[in-house]
Amino acid sequence: MKTRLRNAIAALTLACPLLAAGHAGDSLENVLVLYDFNKLICNDSPNVPAFVSPCVCATDVTLNRLCQQLEQCGPDGSQFRNFSGWDTAYDYSFARNDFSSVPGTLSFDVSVSPDAIANISGVSFDWMRPNPSSADSIQATIFWEDSAGAIQYSSTGPIALTDVGVWTSRTLDFPIDVAPLPTGIDTSGKQFHVEIYAWGADGGSLYLDNLTLNGTCAPIPEPGGAVLVAAAGLALLLRRRNRA
Repeated sequence: MKTRLRNAIAALTLACPLLAAGHAGDSLENVLVLYDFNKLICNDSPNVPAFVSPCVCATDVTLNRLCQQLEQCGPDGSQFRNFSGWDTAYDYSFARNDFSSVPGTLSFDVSVSPDAIANISGVSFDWMRPNPSSADSIQATIFWEDSAGAIQYSSTGPIALTDVGVWTSRTLDFPIDVAPLPTGIDTSGKQFHVEIYAWGADGGSLYLDNLTLNGTCAPIPEPGGAVLVAAAGLALLLRRRNRA
């Protein structure tokens, strides 16, 4: 069944590129989950998603042995989170038996609907080191369970944060892995666990905003419907070629 779905989806994407491209100009076009903290009320407010793609579900951002403050005048002139309590030196383990977070991290879970597919491209965020004692390195890691029940991961690897006192945007992919990050039909119904880990200098406060899991998702097309649409797209391309 999955093989037929893969073939149908591939045919649909190749024959109908305009249908697969999404809507130009939509700032949330390639966003699965966004946390921008703008509508939070106080320090104790849960870090709820500001946007979730219709094909996925997402949890709040949770803290494991970190502290947080809600502050004003972020990168877009609104609220942001001040996270503190980071490690002074790298002390992170990728070894997992489940989706439990290690100390000194931010994390959230994203689940793809059973009737949908997704492609995860990476993470992005706005950051500022308010002073030289702030954590000066960061990495993001995404975990999932493979077909054998083992926890696999892909990571951005360590990224240096050098500037002080200015907001900077950063987009990262997941080039370091022990297994390829699932794509397409292999993401259907799957849960992903994302962790943000920062460290270095004195482990001081790091300002973060607009934390985003990037990617695309769509409902699984019915095999017959996908083939019909792909055939229609192919016929349109042939008609245009004959006219030329």
